[in-house]
Amino acid sequence: MFDALILKDLFMSLFRACAESLQPKRQPPRGDGSADQNIDEWLENLHGSFHGLRQRGIDEELFNVISGFEALTGPGRHARRW
Repeated sequence: MFDALILKDLFMSLFRACAESLQPKRQPPRGDGSADQNIDEWLENLHGSFHGLRQRGIDEELFNVISGFEALTGPGRHARRW
């Protein structure tokens, strides 16, 4: 009787393995890859916006410094160059 149980268990294991191999493989949802790509594009756009705003702030500060320097030195007067 023990031998019969072992044979049935072996048969069921082989049958299950064959049945699983015949089933079509599950594919991951296609939305996962595009969601990652969308997030990457969104982050890239945010980085670009941040750097653009930062550069505009730097440019504005430099313009203010240069304008103030020119206002202090007067028209036609130039600072001594080193």
